[in-house]
Amino acid sequence: MISLPPSINRLILIFILGTSLITYVNAAAAAPADKLQPRAPQPSRRMGAQKRAKKVEPLKKKDYSSFLCPGGSVACPIPTSDDISPESVNKLETSLNSLADWFKVGFECVELDSELNSCGGCLALGAGQDCSLIANARATGCESGTCQVYSCFDGYVVSPDRQTCVKKGTITPATPVTAIGLESEQDGGDQIVLS
Repeated sequence: MISLPPSINRLILIFILGTSLITYVNAAAAAPADKLQPRAPQPSRRMGAQKRAKKVEPLKKKDYSSFLCPGGSVACPIPTSDDISPESVNKLETSLNSLADWFKVGFECVELDSELNSCGGCLALGAGQDCSLIANARATGCESGTCQVYSCFDGYVVSPDRQTCVKKGTITPATPVTAIGLESEQDGGDQIVLS
């Protein structure tokens, strides 16, 4: 028998193990190749084809109140004249396109739920009501965005809906509004009637 040096014996052993390992790896790598699928067909594109134009929606006007006023308040433009007409409202609305426009026109921060002079909306923009201008009303207020009449001048009474004053005797008046102060509760005093 032929005797080989130990280094050659080791090389032969590595060769035998390496070829069996390579055969195993090649078999594992070849398996997925059988399962490959061609790509799905796709339509060809024409030369110079352009994408269809998207329908352009008109830009909605941005509400700048959140930038101009603290939470709960709304920015209302200050009207340049006392006479507010549909034309002046339209002109004002179309001129307010940016923050700079708001500063140019001038504005005030208003709480529309409780502001006496802009109850329920901005007067300059054609919304809301000035509760202080209710005819024959002595005391008025704004509650939840609606004008409320508390008392009327002599000869008039508060209407049942509390939004106007009507001549005495023409309608059943509203129940009087009462205000109870802390002093009257402690002293056992009478209630103060505001009608």
